[in-house]
Amino acid sequence: MQSPTRLSVRQAAIFVSVAVGFFVAIVTIATFWWIYSLTLGPERAVAAAAAANPTRWSPSDGAKVITAAMTNTVPLGDNRQPWMGQVAWTTGVQAGQAWITTNPKTVNVQVLVGLTSAEVWTYMVQYVAGGLGVSCQYCHDINNFSADTFPQKVAARNMFYLVSDLNTQFIGRLPNWRGNFIQCATCHNNAPQNREAVSTQFVNSVPPIQVTVDPLDAKGVPITDPTKKPEAIRNQVALQDAVLYYMYNYQIWKPFDGTEGSGRGSLALTYTGGRTQDQVTINQNAMNNNAWSLGVGCNFCHNSRNFLAFELNADGPAANAVYGYNKLKTQVMMEMTTYIEQNWTTYGAIAKPSIPLVAAGGASKFSYRTLSGKIYNVPGCFTCHRGANVPLNAINQADIPAGAAGNVFLPPMIRGVK
Repeated sequence: MQSPTRLSVRQAAIFVSVAVGFFVAIVTIATFWWIYSLTLGPERAVAAAAAANPTRWSPSDGAKVITAAMTNTVPLGDNRQPWMGQVAWTTGVQAGQAWITTNPKTVNVQVLVGLTSAEVWTYMVQYVAGGLGVSCQYCHDINNFSADTFPQKVAARNMFYLVSDLNTQFIGRLPNWRGNFIQCATCHNNAPQNREAVSTQFVNSVPPIQVTVDPLDAKGVPITDPTKKPEAIRNQVALQDAVLYYMYNYQIWKPFDGTEGSGRGSLALTYTGGRTQDQVTINQNAMNNNAWSLGVGCNFCHNSRNFLAFELNADGPAANAVYGYNKLKTQVMMEMTTYIEQNWTTYGAIAKPSIPLVAAGGASKFSYRTLSGKIYNVPGCFTCHRGANVPLNAINQADIPAGAAGNVFLPPMIRGVK
């Protein structure tokens, strides 16, 4: 029989071991919490507050951005007048009112055809100037509003075509679509350039490791031969770049037709023999990017018990959040980001001389793409959504006040879909 003293020593040893274990666990948890609070904590807190109190964009928001700003300094060699500040706003508005008084019929209007000068003017002031957060002088020679004096005006005109085409080709064919349309503010959010394409979580959380990308061919078969891959992914690339590759090069190789196994796209992982670990890693981080952009979790699109399923039930009480519809919507949206990049130069975007520093007002380096040998700021999922599954800066026909002129709020040629 052991002595009480020996038992006490053993008990003390157990007690000390347990205490040390608890201490180590507490220190470990505290360390991870500290790391979290330095990286994602603040942004998550802001996102949670924004989600709890979402604020829809309104035309007055953009006007406040313009009038509350200091007068900007126009770059050397740029012949435009300042487009920020109360003076610029007042000068531009007065010039525009004088223009429509002199020209009640439109002059050199190529997209907003069918509207009167007064309707064009009202739409431009509220939804274009307001959406971009700049006064008239940003695009126009206010001595002659019809002139194509500055490249910004030509680019803006082409952006109208872009908005119309996106609403027609993608937004209007969203499954279980609820009538939301893209407008200028949806992407720009009161700022004319350097739009962020990815969330801060993407910048901070996707590890800078090298991966091998095996894209799918038109039949959904992985391409493993480097010589048959697109040049951009022929060799190993950074994981962040692999995610962006899929965001801007997405394809549906097996359209959804209601049968088991249909509805598969570039990120699908269901194949005989499975996929490589690199492809699984790319898939997970691409999905994370989608979730961070929309401010949702996996279950927003997926049944956690069956990630492959498309469960459609439009008659349910929460039809806009049914797994299958949201998966199909995501496919359309990823096709749209691919379309945007592939046609970005066609729609008149103005190239950048270099990638701006974030500290100098630029977006992260992931928001810029080299197209046709030039650098462009190209939108991504986060640009429009900013943590909301339906962009708060989208416009819906239901938002038009009763008795208001629909052409002013949502012109048919911008809407693209009747």
